Amino acid sequence: MTSETQAVGEVVAPAVRRAFDPKHPMVVVVTVVCALLCLVDTGLIVLVSVVAGPWDTLEDPPRALEVVQRLDAALIRDQIASGLQPLSPDDVASVREDAAMQWNELRDEAIELEIIDDPSIIDEIRDTTLTAFDPSVSAPVVPTPWRILLGLTNASVWVLPIMALVWLLWRRTELIRPCRSGLSLPIADGASGISAAIIVMGSLSAWTLLLGTVVQWIPIPIASYLSASALLIWIMPTMSLMWLCAARRNNGLLSSLGLSAPVSMTHVLPCVGAVLFLLGAQEIILLVIGSILPDLFSVGAWWEGFDEIIAFGPRSLAFVDTLDAVVGAPVVEEIIFRGLLFGALFRVMGFPAAAIMSSVVFAAVHGYGLEGTVAVTVTGSLLCWVYWRTGRLWTAILAHGVHNALVTLPMWAVRAMVDAGN
Repeated sequence: MTSETQAVGEVVAPAVRRAFDPKHPMVVVVTVVCALLCLVDTGLIVLVSVVAGPWDTLEDPPRALEVVQRLDAALIRDQIASGLQPLSPDDVASVREDAAMQWNELRDEAIELEIIDDPSIIDEIRDTTLTAFDPSVSAPVVPTPWRILLGLTNASVWVLPIMALVWLLWRRTELIRPCRSGLSLPIADGASGISAAIIVMGSLSAWTLLLGTVVQWIPIPIASYLSASALLIWIMPTMSLMWLCAARRNNGLLSSLGLSAPVSMTHVLPCVGAVLFLLGAQEIILLVIGSILPDLFSVGAWWEGFDEIIAFGPRSLAFVDTLDAVVGAPVVEEIIFRGLLFGALFRVMGFPAAAIMSSVVFAAVHGYGLEGTVAVTVTGSLLCWVYWRTGRLWTAILAHGVHNALVTLPMWAVRAMVDAGN
């Protein structure tokens, strides 16, 4: 390290060595097989996302829509009562119209699929549920702790990122400057990095395809817990493959996650600021996209984010499902899509193109509709920024975990409302 480099405080990363030769015949065969598995798995996911609706993805769509709208009505009442987000009668009427449209679409799809013989059953549930939006009718009871928690979460979505942005700028930490020490997961070149990403992603596809077959032949309780913990189970195989395909001849497993060096407040504070900025930046970006393209986000995709296991399932299974979303998904997905795929593309084409391309793939494997795909693409791009800006993969894992935890909060509020008999 030169004195000039020491003067500016930069860390010079050691030369990254390939963990394997991507042109080796055996590696080529494994890469091709894994690529085919990825294509099959992603193709099935995309196909289901295009043709599937609430009656295909949920066991009891009317019950799910009812509790979602009752929770929305309770939160709207809290917003009006608190005065933090004033809503006019026209705003409430518009929300009620959207809610009625969701019921009508649900009924029409059930008729088209010949699921119900008497559509008036859904109409009765719709009319009863929509009364929750009427101020003169007693509100659906959501336990007070959950109402407070959701209210604080909604407020923090706007407050925290503004505070984080001011702090980042005050510290003169440029938002468009990469980490000086580089990315923690060592990627020698684009070819070996993309090959490693395909191998690890293909192993996950093989696991999900195998699991989807196995659960058909085992007792339902065991199958439920296996499905709910699929990514938790796959954490160790993913980390092992990451070590084998990238970190084996370099700085080790913990260093690849950015955890090996002593952590000081100088490192932690920018990471925390980046995570807080992420949590609200995605909401602001989606709000801007929605205002520019109002027809892009329809009211009909409510079922994509609904988790029946958390809302209605056994409590132990709900905890396992939540742990899978908050721990399993962030670790596995960040290693694959940010650490390997984004890291490999970044070596070839730089940050903007690598972030967008890796995030599009990240969104495709989630199997959402247009609105969900746009939202996940934005989230993935911001997670790429967190990793690129901090140079530590654990910050992207942390941000992803916090994001997923916030996503599961409404489902636990729904569960609390159901458990309270409302």
